[in-house]
Amino acid sequence: MVRRRLSRIVRARREARAPAPDPLVVLERAQLEQEERLDQARRAVADLVVQRRRVELLAVRASDEMARLNRGAEEAVARGDDAAARELLRRSIMAGERREQLHAQRARLDAQVGRLEHGLGQVERRLEESQSRYLALRADHDAARAATEVRAALGAAGQQAAETRRAAQEAEQAVRELRARAAAYDELAWTDPDGEAVREAFEELEHGRAADAELARLKQRRALEP
Repeated sequence: MVRRRLSRIVRARREARAPAPDPLVVLERAQLEQEERLDQARRAVADLVVQRRRVELLAVRASDEMARLNRGAEEAVARGDDAAARELLRRSIMAGERREQLHAQRARLDAQVGRLEHGLGQVERRLEESQSRYLALRADHDAARAATEVRAALGAAGQQAAETRRAAQEAEQAVRELRARAAAYDELAWTDPDGEAVREAFEELEHGRAADAELARLKQRRALEP
């Protein structure tokens, strides 16, 4: 009793942990099973048709045997051999009874084949309808999944674009801050008399004055030359 309860509990927990099956997968499996059963039914009907044909051939053989025995009986009567004619007629009657039995069996098989073929036609139509319904559901499922994936991709692209815009804005802000900081450093450098910028400016000014003086002397010397 306790073992059965434990088994039920374990089985219930396994079923609870198992993921729910995909309805389309279940439907496809059922469709394949129906097609397999239909193929089996077709083979069974085909075997029955073969059996009916075999019965027909046996009936034809029985008819041929009757004709042969009757001819033999006529020949025996012509010879005056009544005993042989009687035996041949007895065997002909038995062949006729066998032929009638075969005809009856063939009629039963014919009716059975007709019923089975009619049933197969109904099953085939239902299977075709089921196949069409499955294909339509499959197409709707694939379209819905594609739409979901496209929406997810668009959402991810929109989020990425927003992040890109935000990063660009942050980069622009950083550039503005760097430029402002550089301008502030330049301004501070000019306000410092001992700063590098001030020294470079004075050196450039002195070099310019020296060049101007040298240029004036050069012009004066050329003017004094005869």
